[in-house]
Amino acid sequence: MQNAPLAERFQSLWQRLGAEDSAGVAAAGARLLALYAEPARAYHNQTHLEDVLAKLDWAQSALMQSGELSGLDSTARRRLFDTLALALFYHDAVYDAKAKDNEAQSREMMKRDAAAFGINNALIADAARLIDLTAHHGTAARLDEKIMADCDLAILGAAPEGFKKYDAAIRAEYAHVPAPLYAAGRAKVLQGFLDTPQLFKTRAFADNFDAAARRNLSAALTPAPLLGRIKRFLFKG
Repeated sequence: MQNAPLAERFQSLWQRLGAEDSAGVAAAGARLLALYAEPARAYHNQTHLEDVLAKLDWAQSALMQSGELSGLDSTARRRLFDTLALALFYHDAVYDAKAKDNEAQSREMMKRDAAAFGINNALIADAARLIDLTAHHGTAARLDEKIMADCDLAILGAAPEGFKKYDAAIRAEYAHVPAPLYAAGRAKVLQGFLDTPQLFKTRAFADNFDAAARRNLSAALTPAPLLGRIKRFLFKG
């Protein structure tokens, strides 16, 4: 399914990176966006892609205001955000809730396209590293990694209804997992986020999303009153 704004942004990005094969770029964009439009994707879809790219746009000004880009000149900043955009476009290109190698397959797809368009190896390596990071957000150490992780996890700090929609969409993608197993696994993931001392790695994201994210996570981990009464009845004594 074609998404004109995303397709145009994809083509503009590759042009800035030096790709000259406009027809090839357009075909790559159509192929990529078709993957994000797969029916089984309730969350990891084009809406998610739009959201993380919007967070990246927001980050450009927010990180300037927080002083976290003060050591970079305009050329370095442009390269930083173009590399992040490339990584974000491809970070969920391949997504199967039953698979364990989504990030690796997504990374390889990006590398094939970038190599075909003659992009320099250093930029490809940086984008590949950022895609790999999304398998383990907590390992972010460099500035580009911190921004990548924060863009991907900013949904945790959405307005309550937005967080609930996200949480329900993740459940839909894992519909193949029995409810008790899913509940236990999901609670472990959410608790892991909540227990992270520094959930967002940049000051700009932390200041704007951390408090809301912790409220959302706490609410999601709090049993519904009826469920709590049922558990007390079943396990009393």
